[in-house]
Amino acid sequence: MEEANKDYEAFLSALGSRESSGRYDVENPWGYLGKYQMGEAALIDAGYYLQDGTAKNDWRGDWTGKDGVWSKEDFLSSPWAQENAIRISMTKLWSYIQALGLDAYVGKGISGIQITPSGLLASAHLLGVGNLRSFLLGEPGRFQDALGTDIKEYLGRFTGYDIPFTLKA
Repeated sequence: MEEANKDYEAFLSALGSRESSGRYDVENPWGYLGKYQMGEAALIDAGYYLQDGTAKNDWRGDWTGKDGVWSKEDFLSSPWAQENAIRISMTKLWSYIQALGLDAYVGKGISGIQITPSGLLASAHLLGVGNLRSFLLGEPGRFQDALGTDIKEYLGRFTGYDIPFTLKA
């Protein structure tokens, strides 16, 4: 039996399938957008959106025009911009993971799950790096999104994919 493709493209495809069933044109009730269900913070990091002074995904601020995206509607109708945005976002997330030393957990088992770089990335995408850090440190908290998706699901579901980022030596 041939092993399933576990490259970075397969990781992103699986993430998009889990987040939105692969649909680029969707917005959920909490204001997350597109195939990867990206919020304001992720799109600020990716250079598409400017901070609007609120902590919500209310999209009351300004878009930067990056990749021709000047509005929420532009973003939802641009698969190319969404694919670019997730790649930039993943690069940023990995830098945050490393800055907090969370990549040191790779290879360890937590809650019966083997920690891998791709599992860390997916979990950071789901709940943010701060919540990922709290979970890995065993701090108390609610490690689920608004729909009840648990961080442990993402750590397990997205384990073992090859990602284009390296672990610190």
